[in-house]
Amino acid sequence: MKPSHLAIGIAVLLLSLFFFVGLPGISGDEGYAGLSPRFMPTLVAIGLAVCGAALTWQGIRGGFRNMPEEDAELPSAPHNFRGFLWVAAGLVANMALIGTLGFVLASTLLMVCVARGYGSKRFVRDGFIGLCITLPMWALFEFLLGINLPLLPVAGF
Repeated sequence: MKPSHLAIGIAVLLLSLFFFVGLPGISGDEGYAGLSPRFMPTLVAIGLAVCGAALTWQGIRGGFRNMPEEDAELPSAPHNFRGFLWVAAGLVANMALIGTLGFVLASTLLMVCVARGYGSKRFVRDGFIGLCITLPMWALFEFLLGINLPLLPVAGF
């Protein structure tokens, strides 16, 4: 048994318990798009409980598999501060530009910044992948969930 690994599993289980205890405090009335405001917190609580149970089980059985001991400790400082700055800049740009560029283009820009933060220098490829991910997401929100996200406000869409 690995006590540190077991502690991580128990901490995740306690976090899921925190979510479950808070659920009754959320109104059960129908919310936006026909879903209760309890829907997402319930999914998060269930997901945390499943992950916490799996992590606890692994801790009891001898620790996480395929993890060298030297990787088990957290680094004292970020490995790549420039990468962190690219990701943070992408998030700030997304929040600042989503109202003018729209969901698809702002999120594509976010994808390019995140990929750059992780070391990619292929901006066109990353932008294409971002479009391939965000365009179907926009359609999902717009047509299936009925949540209006701005497609391209600058052009009037």
